[in-house]
Amino acid sequence: MPFDISANPILVYLLLGLLSGIFSAMFGVGGGIIMVPVLTILASLPQKEAQGISLCVMVPVALMGSIRYYMNPEIHIDFHIVLIMSVTVIIGANIGATVVGMVSNRTLQFGFAILLFLMGIRMMWSSWNGFE
Repeated sequence: MPFDISANPILVYLLLGLLSGIFSAMFGVGGGIIMVPVLTILASLPQKEAQGISLCVMVPVALMGSIRYYMNPEIHIDFHIVLIMSVTVIIGANIGATVVGMVSNRTLQFGFAILLFLMGIRMMWSSWNGFE
Protein backbone atom coordinates (compact mmCIF):
# COMPACT_ATOMS: atom_id res chain seq x y z
CA MET A 1 0.00 0.00 0.00
CA PRO A 2 1.48 3.39 -0.97
CA PHE A 3 2.53 5.82 1.71
CA ASP A 4 -0.07 8.58 2.19
CA ILE A 5 1.65 11.91 1.62
CA SER A 6 -1.60 13.86 1.55
CA ALA A 7 -1.09 15.06 5.14
CA ASN A 8 1.93 17.15 4.17
CA PRO A 9 2.90 16.70 0.50
CA ILE A 10 4.97 19.89 0.36
CA LEU A 11 7.29 18.60 3.11
CA VAL A 12 7.75 15.29 1.28
CA TYR A 13 8.57 17.09 -1.96
CA LEU A 14 10.99 19.43 -0.15
CA LEU A 15 12.82 16.49 1.44
CA LEU A 16 12.83 14.57 -1.83
CA GLY A 17 14.26 17.61 -3.62
CA LEU A 18 16.96 18.06 -0.99
CA LEU A 19 18.01 14.40 -1.06
CA SER A 20 17.94 14.31 -4.85
CA GLY A 21 20.12 17.41 -5.03
CA ILE A 22 22.65 15.97 -2.58
CA PHE A 23 22.80 12.58 -4.35
CA SER A 24 22.92 14.23 -7.78
CA ALA A 25 25.94 16.32 -6.88
CA MET A 26 27.73 13.60 -4.90
CA PHE A 27 27.19 10.65 -7.21
CA GLY A 28 25.89 12.04 -10.49
CA VAL A 29 22.49 10.46 -9.84
CA GLY A 30 19.21 11.63 -8.42
CA GLY A 31 16.47 11.98 -10.96
CA GLY A 32 16.13 8.42 -12.07
CA ILE A 33 17.52 6.57 -9.11
CA ILE A 34 15.99 8.65 -6.33
CA MET A 35 13.12 10.78 -7.61
CA VAL A 36 11.33 8.39 -9.93
CA PRO A 37 11.00 5.51 -7.43
CA VAL A 38 9.96 7.85 -4.60
CA LEU A 39 7.40 9.65 -6.76
CA THR A 40 5.90 6.37 -7.95
CA ILE A 41 5.96 4.60 -4.59
CA LEU A 42 5.36 7.34 -2.02
CA ALA A 43 3.43 9.86 -4.09
CA SER A 44 1.61 7.18 -6.13
CA LEU A 45 2.31 9.01 -9.38
CA PRO A 46 2.22 7.07 -12.64
CA GLN A 47 5.67 6.16 -13.99
CA LYS A 48 5.37 8.55 -16.94
CA GLU A 49 4.52 11.51 -14.70
CA ALA A 50 7.34 10.68 -12.28
CA GLN A 51 9.82 10.50 -15.15
CA GLY A 52 8.60 13.80 -16.59
CA ILE A 53 8.80 15.59 -13.25
CA SER A 54 12.25 14.13 -12.63
CA LEU A 55 13.53 15.35 -15.99
CA CYS A 56 12.14 18.85 -15.45
CA VAL A 57 13.63 19.09 -11.96
CA MET A 58 17.02 17.88 -13.15
CA VAL A 59 17.52 20.94 -15.39
CA PRO A 60 18.33 23.33 -12.51
CA VAL A 61 20.10 20.55 -10.60
CA ALA A 62 22.38 19.82 -13.54
CA LEU A 63 23.06 23.52 -14.05
CA MET A 64 24.03 24.11 -10.42
CA GLY A 65 26.06 20.92 -10.22
CA SER A 66 27.87 21.77 -13.46
CA ILE A 67 28.80 25.22 -12.20
CA ARG A 68 30.11 23.86 -8.91
CA TYR A 69 32.12 21.11 -10.64
CA TYR A 70 33.55 23.63 -13.11
CA MET A 71 34.66 25.85 -10.21
CA ASN A 72 36.57 22.96 -8.62
CA PRO A 73 40.22 23.20 -9.74
CA GLU A 74 40.69 19.44 -9.23
CA ILE A 75 38.10 18.61 -11.90
CA HIS A 76 38.72 19.13 -15.60
CA ILE A 77 35.59 19.43 -17.73
CA ASP A 78 36.35 18.67 -21.39
CA PHE A 79 33.85 20.83 -23.27
CA HIS A 80 34.45 18.95 -26.52
CA ILE A 81 32.99 15.88 -24.83
CA VAL A 82 30.18 17.99 -23.36
CA LEU A 83 29.29 19.38 -26.80
CA ILE A 84 29.33 16.00 -28.54
CA MET A 85 27.28 14.33 -25.83
CA SER A 86 24.87 17.26 -25.56
CA VAL A 87 23.91 16.97 -29.21
CA THR A 88 23.43 13.22 -29.04
CA VAL A 89 21.63 13.27 -25.69
CA ILE A 90 19.09 15.74 -27.12
CA ILE A 91 18.45 13.37 -30.02
CA GLY A 92 18.24 10.41 -27.64
CA ALA A 93 15.89 12.24 -25.27
CA ASN A 94 13.58 13.02 -28.16
CA ILE A 95 13.53 9.37 -29.21
CA GLY A 96 13.03 8.20 -25.61
CA ALA A 97 10.17 10.64 -24.98
CA THR A 98 8.49 9.41 -28.17
CA VAL A 99 8.85 5.76 -27.11
CA VAL A 100 7.40 6.53 -23.66
CA GLY A 101 4.17 7.56 -25.36
CA MET A 102 3.91 4.11 -26.93
CA VAL A 103 4.35 1.91 -23.85
CA SER A 104 2.38 1.39 -20.68
CA ASN A 105 3.34 2.64 -17.23
CA ARG A 106 3.70 -0.99 -16.13
CA THR A 107 6.15 -1.76 -18.93
CA LEU A 108 8.18 1.35 -18.05
CA GLN A 109 8.26 0.43 -14.37
CA PHE A 110 9.42 -3.11 -15.17
CA GLY A 111 12.09 -1.93 -17.58
CA PHE A 112 13.24 0.72 -15.13
CA ALA A 113 13.47 -1.82 -12.30
CA ILE A 114 15.54 -4.18 -14.47
CA LEU A 115 17.85 -1.32 -15.48
CA LEU A 116 18.41 -0.28 -11.85
CA PHE A 117 19.00 -3.89 -10.82
CA LEU A 118 21.54 -4.57 -13.56
CA MET A 119 23.35 -1.28 -13.00
CA GLY A 120 23.50 -1.97 -9.27
CA ILE A 121 25.03 -5.39 -9.84
CA ARG A 122 27.55 -3.92 -12.31
CA MET A 123 28.55 -1.17 -9.89
CA MET A 124 28.94 -3.63 -7.00
CA TRP A 125 31.06 -5.92 -9.20
CA SER A 126 33.29 -3.00 -10.22
CA SER A 127 33.73 -1.77 -6.66
CA TRP A 128 34.62 -5.25 -5.37
CA ASN A 129 37.16 -5.79 -8.11
CA GLY A 130 38.69 -2.40 -7.35
CA PHE A 131 39.32 -3.36 -3.71
CA GLU A 132 41.09 -6.65 -4.39
